[in-house]
Amino acid sequence: MKLFLTVFCFLISFLSVAQVSGEIINDGRKIVTPIAYTISGHQAGKFVFKIAVNMDGKVTSCTLQKDQSTIVSTPLMMKAKNSIITGLTFEKDYAFPEFHYGFVTIEVIEHNE
Repeated sequence: MKLFLTVFCFLISFLSVAQVSGEIINDGRKIVTPIAYTISGHQAGKFVFKIAVNMDGKVTSCTLQKDQSTIVSTPLMMKAKNSIITGLTFEKDYAFPEFHYGFVTIEVIEHNE
């Protein structure tokens, strides 16, 4: 059971880092509360958001990067953005910049009805 939990935690942290990039990860700031980095939709693709995180570890800004995103769907984009703003948190540390920047990629998985 311990081995399973260890492997599970490793995979979660690896997948989280793969979907979050930029200065915030390069500086070694850890994710405290991860989110689901996939959502389902009628078309496969991805959304890329630029985020700003304050010293308390909360996402304070989340802006869609249209040039890096492959889907144009306002409802799905808002669902992904709300997930980031309300769910994703990073470690609290006053050694980090006042606004720490990075990117979050949300994959959209096509579902068939």
